[in-house]
Amino acid sequence: MKKTEPVKCVIGFTAAAERWDVSDKTIQNWIKKGLPVSGTQRKRVFDVSECDAWVASYRDEKADRESQKLNEELKKEKLLQEKLKRKDLERKDLIANEKLISREEYELFAAECVIEARDQMLTLPKEMRRHLCKKCQSKVKEMQTMIEQTLLRLSEIEEGPKK
Repeated sequence: MKKTEPVKCVIGFTAAAERWDVSDKTIQNWIKKGLPVSGTQRKRVFDVSECDAWVASYRDEKADRESQKLNEELKKEKLLQEKLKRKDLERKDLIANEKLISREEYELFAAECVIEARDQMLTLPKEMRRHLCKKCQSKVKEMQTMIEQTLLRLSEIEEGPKK
């Protein structure tokens, strides 16, 4: 049996791509980023020892960059969580010191006011509505729509007003 000599160089994009288990396009991108290569555009020659070192270094740097990016994202998320927690504590403190009405109390109060206004409008005697001019009738309908929209908006409020 003959001993096979270790490969000293690889010729062509396809052979290089197979060697480092990537696509031809990746090899072309790596060349732009500094992968050592010689030869002409048609016949690229890759020195295996130099290229193996470059590829290992590039992959390590890429892993470091991805790890660093993940760490930065985790830090941002942690800061956001701390900020939300601090804001919630401040809000609870304002409610405890009676400088802020709780959202639930505010929503209940506002909903009661709007519902009362709606009920007042709905209790207009039917005979009276018949005698209203068309412009006034459309105003009544417009106000009813506005009250319904206000009720919808109240359900989306995050915190109540200051006392």
